[in-house]
Amino acid sequence: MFDFDHVNRVYRSFADNECQGYSDLYFNLAHAVAAKDELVAFLSPLPVIQPNLFLAAIQYLAGQEWMPKSAKELEVFVQRRGVEIATLMNLRRTQTNEVGRCAVLLPALPDGPLALLEVGASAGLCLLLDEFYYDYGDTKIGIPESPVRLRCQTQGVLPLPEKLPQVVWRAGLDLAPVNLRDQADARWMSSCVFADHVERQQRLQAAMDLGRRREVKVHQGNLVTDLRQLIDDAPDHALLVVFHSAVLSYVSPQERNIFASNMADASRARDIIWISNESRSVVPEIAALAPPSGPRPFLLGRTTFHRGERRDEFLALAHPHGAELEWLHPRY
Repeated sequence: MFDFDHVNRVYRSFADNECQGYSDLYFNLAHAVAAKDELVAFLSPLPVIQPNLFLAAIQYLAGQEWMPKSAKELEVFVQRRGVEIATLMNLRRTQTNEVGRCAVLLPALPDGPLALLEVGASAGLCLLLDEFYYDYGDTKIGIPESPVRLRCQTQGVLPLPEKLPQVVWRAGLDLAPVNLRDQADARWMSSCVFADHVERQQRLQAAMDLGRRREVKVHQGNLVTDLRQLIDDAPDHALLVVFHSAVLSYVSPQERNIFASNMADASRARDIIWISNESRSVVPEIAALAPPSGPRPFLLGRTTFHRGERRDEFLALAHPHGAELEWLHPRY
């Protein structure tokens, strides 16, 4: 039995909580899905009904320029190419690899030298955070000539470094790493960016060009079973930072607990800093330290593992794509 009401709720929530005031196109399209029985009926039998996945499949097939703009255009496109949309939604998963989130992560990083290990790394573009240029309004940090330029509106007093951290080792872990030299993979990743976000699309293209030159290694594997090997591979002379953004919401609470327990166990041999940038319900230990609500739905947390013990810190509220950051850590 298909749950039509569930599809309706998911798309309305996506429109109102993630798109309103941020993407007029996706706001309208998501509400169009919720209002059209035919579109809800198309999505209901699919194993994954995620709005980002559905709209990415459409953009992949239509192209950014020819993305449907209205409820009628969306309905006609799904009628014509529904089989292809469903096939893509069965084969692919959301692979945004939003480098804008690096502007949120940067103030949370400890001093180097650092070994960076990203979980859910996609193509590994965020692992190149030390090669970007950051604009925080009054403060600018990074490489002025970098092709990847990030802007972030801030509130509060951020502990911004005077210069970018020294990264001596970097590796990624992902269930399905993106091969930037594969045209279909690269096109899919671009399709996961909202079609009306021209600046984000351009920024991603610049980051992908940089990624092709740098060729960061992203290992195929699971965050539960394959993390420990990469932890052991990191050089001893560097402080290991494990980080992720908008990743743990795709795994079960049980897997999240095992993931954290594995880092705690590994910290008996070396200290580990865990930086999480996730929605409120994902890391309960960070959510318990955060204010009850706020206009920015992501919580930036930093957990230190030392000799098997953990110490959690809530740092800031963040925009899901890194456009805004409200620093609330009491030490600053």
